[in-house]
Amino acid sequence: MTKHRLGINPGFLTKHKLGLVGLEQTNSSEMITEIDSLPWVDDVRLNTNKQTLNIAYEASLHNIDELLVIVEKHGASIKDSWWSQTKLGWQRQTDENIKNNAKHEPHCCNKAPSGNKLR
Repeated sequence: MTKHRLGINPGFLTKHKLGLVGLEQTNSSEMITEIDSLPWVDDVRLNTNKQTLNIAYEASLHNIDELLVIVEKHGASIKDSWWSQTKLGWQRQTDENIKNNAKHEPHCCNKAPSGNKLR
């Protein structure tokens, strides 16, 4: 059984790997500290040699763009390659799907549809 931070719903947890450019030793520690302090982030790991950021967070109310603002605030950015941009689009779609699924209220198949009266 994996333990998650308090308040994290594992059903809405998503994991992303971001390739970064412009990452330096001076800005990386501050960036990781700021991201790790967010209450909806479950895990964050930075590989400075490969310049990749692995992050797990609850996407029911938050998305990847909020993290990108923090990354860019510290002087780094997402790689400008075709593959990185494709993955970023996929990650945005995943976050949107998780957010929409979190809002969905399941229905019961044994219940009469609302608005219809039984005779």
